[in-house]
Amino acid sequence: MTTSTSLPIPARRAPRAGAAAILAVLAALGAACGGSAVTRPPDRPAPVSGPEAGVTSRYGSDVGSPSTPTTGAAQAASHAFTAQVQASASAFVAAVTALQADVAHDDGATARVDELAAQGHYDALRVLESGNSVSASTLDELDSDVPTGQSFGGLHAVERDLWAGGPLAVDVAALAGQAPVIPLLLSRQRLGPEAIGLTVVDQLDWVTDVALPHSQEHVSRLGLVDVAATVAAAQQAFGDLGPLARMVDPALTTAVTGRFTTLAADVAALGPPATTPDTSVSPGARLALSRDLDATASTLAHLTAELTPFGTAGAPS
Repeated sequence: MTTSTSLPIPARRAPRAGAAAILAVLAALGAACGGSAVTRPPDRPAPVSGPEAGVTSRYGSDVGSPSTPTTGAAQAASHAFTAQVQASASAFVAAVTALQADVAHDDGATARVDELAAQGHYDALRVLESGNSVSASTLDELDSDVPTGQSFGGLHAVERDLWAGGPLAVDVAALAGQAPVIPLLLSRQRLGPEAIGLTVVDQLDWVTDVALPHSQEHVSRLGLVDVAATVAAAQQAFGDLGPLARMVDPALTTAVTGRFTTLAADVAALGPPATTPDTSVSPGARLALSRDLDATASTLAHLTAELTPFGTAGAPS
């Protein structure tokens, strides 16, 4: 991030390690002791490397060898998360299409609603889509990402046009032309349980480090849209892992579930995302939410480490 709209928040907590860092530490400790990166019961074999053809995987092992009782659960988790991603991508395109129709009918009020909806659907996908820097900048570029006086595009250009003025029809047309790239880029992405868990941790970390202290909605000042949408997507993705996680570590799964329940309540207490201005969220509320985000991400990272053996085994091709 370059300069961005900063929102008041008390002194930051000590930096915490992200999920990838936590797993890296576990791996280093295991190697130093001559053992495996993650402690596993004897009936949980270590992951076997070798990517599935035509499948994009992230964060670790590509193919695992889970025990028979968990194979179906690992498959189901991958299928459920894939369906979630496809639904969010389709909803994003639909919201942009509706936004374009609103502008054509000179309906600014509805256009604002649909722009915020499109932003929320994009937030559900940003961690997966951020690997493509060209597409990400085209769809979600901030005014602070470009030199002063230079143009920018995507959702935030449309946000500026709707709340402050600008070449709305041109910016919406450009966004509508780029939106279908999202489902295309994500259509063949298949993640195994470990990668799904780390995707969720990344989503929570993004809220803590970016969306919460620095509103991304520089003109509308409705940054809670990003916070609420990302947390909701993270909670849904964790739900996809639920059946498998309960087989692997029921106590830790229950703990993470409780963390998400608290997190959802914290976000809801801040107010309706699409109508609650950034300035109405107190520093104390931001700090409390930041702590709960950290606690949820940390607990989930430990659970995710136990899912390493399952890789993308049984993922759809």
